[in-house]
Amino acid sequence: SMSTTMTTSAADLIVPAARMSLDYLMSLTKDVSADRWADNTVESMNHPAFLFGHLATYPNRVLGGFIERPDLVIECPFDEEAVAMGAECLPDASLYATMDVVVPFLQERYETVIDAVPEVAPERWAAENPAGGRFAEILPTVGAAVNFMLGPHVMMHAGQISHWRRAMGLGSAS
Repeated sequence: SMSTTMTTSAADLIVPAARMSLDYLMSLTKDVSADRWADNTVESMNHPAFLFGHLATYPNRVLGGFIERPDLVIECPFDEEAVAMGAECLPDASLYATMDVVVPFLQERYETVIDAVPEVAPERWAAENPAGGRFAEILPTVGAAVNFMLGPHVMMHAGQISHWRRAMGLGSAS
């Protein structure tokens, strides 16, 4: 048996980093004008329209498929196919949600899922990752998968947006 007792909840581990990640992501929208939202003049560099759209699709998946809160899922206001994992980022702004659509939707969705995390039953975190495939091999539990989607996944793409900002001459967000 274990000699120490774990008194920290999964929410205590996930929520602070998830909020930090969301706050950092939102800071990257500073000084980005609507007409540059889908600018990928730097070849092969994903633009914010693609990256924010991609990230915005994950909270509904977390809510519906991972933490069993389908009651909190709301319809995505844009075409998810254009920003799905593996989709190519294209230099056509018409394929992507505008900044004024995707940014508030993303923020509201992440805040909703982050706020729901403390209500998740402890045994749910230990449940098998329902996604299957390679994702479940690497992140075998619901807890591991949700932690990834709310923290590292957000920060991974935030880093791409930060790099795009610098390439566009907008500098760092801080």
